[in-house]
Amino acid sequence: MHWRPFLLILMGQCSLFSCQRYEYYFIKEPKTWDEAQSYCREGYKDLATVPDVTYRETLYIDSTENQANAWIGLYSISGRENRMWHWSLPGVEFHDKEMKWKVGEPNDKPEHLENCGRIKSPDGLVDVGCSNNHAFVCYNEQNKSLHLIDTKKKWREAQSYCRQHHTDLASGAEQLKEAVSKLSGKPPSWIGLFRDTWRWSDGSNSSYRHWESVHELPVELSKTDSGTRKCAMIALNKEGKWSADDCNNTKPFFCYDEKWILINESKNWDDALIYCRKHHDGLVSITSSEQQELVKEKAKNATTPYVWLGLRYSCALDLWFWVNDQLACYQNWANETDTGHC
Repeated sequence: MHWRPFLLILMGQCSLFSCQRYEYYFIKEPKTWDEAQSYCREGYKDLATVPDVTYRETLYIDSTENQANAWIGLYSISGRENRMWHWSLPGVEFHDKEMKWKVGEPNDKPEHLENCGRIKSPDGLVDVGCSNNHAFVCYNEQNKSLHLIDTKKKWREAQSYCRQHHTDLASGAEQLKEAVSKLSGKPPSWIGLFRDTWRWSDGSNSSYRHWESVHELPVELSKTDSGTRKCAMIALNKEGKWSADDCNNTKPFFCYDEKWILINESKNWDDALIYCRKHHDGLVSITSSEQQELVKEKAKNATTPYVWLGLRYSCALDLWFWVNDQLACYQNWANETDTGHC
């Protein structure tokens, strides 16, 4: 797949860039999830989105007011037709066109849900029940390597193991391809592919989850009992585990707001994206005229004519979209900018 990054006005070799960062605000007044969402959208950006473990750790509050949990911006949409595939490793985007499914997969048997991805060379990728026990493939970010673990575990147990001893389960099209080539003659193995019905209030596509029990399946907590709508809450302690509750119950909650940081260091677009994802939340996304004005003011302090943004073009999909997976519905192109064509 080929990408074309977007510079604030024109393309360039290297430029300064703006990173995006979340700041969280703990609201003590108990509200239902919907009331909390409205409150956050009025005074902040939205209910808290948690992109990865680093952000989750900043949500720690030592509760001294007999409050055990607080709402975050994750909610479920019931129904198996509403499930979405994700990669376990935060920041890795899922694109169905890149998947090398075995013929007839994913098939999802009527009698039970198949919400986790398993590979076997040379068959390719299949969807199976997450409670099955299989070997699994971990990815280590430090040395960019894959590791086959022969011990058989359920998918959630495998994910927990990989995150504790490496970085995560193998995730993304490139790691999938490498894993298939390395598994010749090996048993079927888990990779970091799962699907669930959970959505973030702000519409972002973060795949990060931190459920209370490693034995819970990715879809279990999104099931509803007697039509009860479920929303996610975070424990107000150092572990910060998540669980689900009736959205109509009242709890304190976390809002978040976006902050933009101008990095006065020239990089190409790919290096700027890596830097922002490592140190902040990612390259800045602009989805409204109000955000446009705020980022424009920040960019006035740049020492180069232009500043990188997190917008890129997919030649395969013929779409512009932001690195947070939002389509580029708001646009403010300069007249002379070439906005397509590969």
